[in-house]
Amino acid sequence: MRSPGSAARSSLEWLLRGAVLVLLAAYLARTIRAQRHGAEERATSSELRSALARWSTVVAPDRVHVVLDHPPAGLERDWLAALPSASTAVAWSGPTLLPSAIAVEPRADPARGAEVSVAAPAGTMVVLRDTVGPLDSARATAIGVRAYLPKPRRTTDAVVGPVVARGAVHDSLSLKKLLVLGPANWETKFTVAALEERGWKVDAHIALSPKGDVQQGEIGAIDTARYSAVLAIDSSAGRYGERIAQYVRSGGGLVLWSPATKARSLAAIAPGTAGMLQEDEGAAPSDTAPRAALELTPITQLAPDAVVLERRGNDVALAARRVGSGRVIETGYTNSWRWRMAGAGDDAPEQHRAWLASLVANVAYAGRTVIPTPPTDVAPLASLIERLGPSTPDDGQVPRDPNAIARWMFAMLCIALIIEWASRRLRGVK
Repeated sequence: MRSPGSAARSSLEWLLRGAVLVLLAAYLARTIRAQRHGAEERATSSELRSALARWSTVVAPDRVHVVLDHPPAGLERDWLAALPSASTAVAWSGPTLLPSAIAVEPRADPARGAEVSVAAPAGTMVVLRDTVGPLDSARATAIGVRAYLPKPRRTTDAVVGPVVARGAVHDSLSLKKLLVLGPANWETKFTVAALEERGWKVDAHIALSPKGDVQQGEIGAIDTARYSAVLAIDSSAGRYGERIAQYVRSGGGLVLWSPATKARSLAAIAPGTAGMLQEDEGAAPSDTAPRAALELTPITQLAPDAVVLERRGNDVALAARRVGSGRVIETGYTNSWRWRMAGAGDDAPEQHRAWLASLVANVAYAGRTVIPTPPTDVAPLASLIERLGPSTPDDGQVPRDPNAIARWMFAMLCIALIIEWASRRLRGVK
């Protein structure tokens, strides 16, 4: 009669023989599957560069899946996009990648600088940086993030999580004069002064009385060959109304003070009409909210295509619209000179100048000359999708290293055979 130990050992041997058969069957099935479906490989962002070299020189997998922690560099992205031409299908996934885009545009301003616009999911933190280091950070709203850079460097980055969008200024602007039309009052006087201090060359037509006006400069044809923008401070600009409307439709820019919309020709191209004047209370404009202390002629009856840029309470204070190829901004702040003259702080005049300059810059026409720029990637995730197609979920079924499974299967098969053979020999069974 066989001993219990001998019976247990015999059962183990049969179990090992079964394991060997299962491993052989699995290896055969894997070989057949590899012949039918091809080899599959996988890599992460940190492994991508070496994996690309391996896939292009050592092995030629039928499919690869890349799990990205951040968008690949341009060279790696183009390399991946070239693999399908070598019969290697490419899939990728990046659950932490956030869509973003950056635009860096030269500002139509004698002080130069650039306007940076970043598109990112609302609520995400956007960090702006250049070649020196971080510049600023802000949380994105529904319209993204906008910033002004007085002295932009060759490239500007917008960092949104692990995604870095890189932009650069591609154009140099050629600025013309400004034309200011208004009455002989403080608003006209200090508007002209602020713009000239900013560096603009200004022609002006100032209405004194029905019997006489004052002109600064020689006012010729109102067209984009002569003027970058027109500023109409009240309805006295209506004498040029038809010429201004044609100028805007051909690509020129117009800044309207709300009272100017009382001129019928200007009302036709304005974002809205003038509401009832809200007089100021004589308080000095503060550092934090200087325009809150100014008198306001609210913009009402907005045109269907008008865009509200600023509100004061429930009233529209700034609005804009496109007219033909040109742009129009309307402001309801009709005594902004008080900001310059009575504003708190020594920098009130500079803040007033910068604000007026920003209104002009948003509408001004300027000739453009293309300048050479370094490589950029303004929308990394969009570029990745455009080159490789949309992401696919990482189901975890793609083996990390197809040869590793073969090595493990062979090792387990050898161990099982050795143990089974050793057990039989120790029992004296051949």
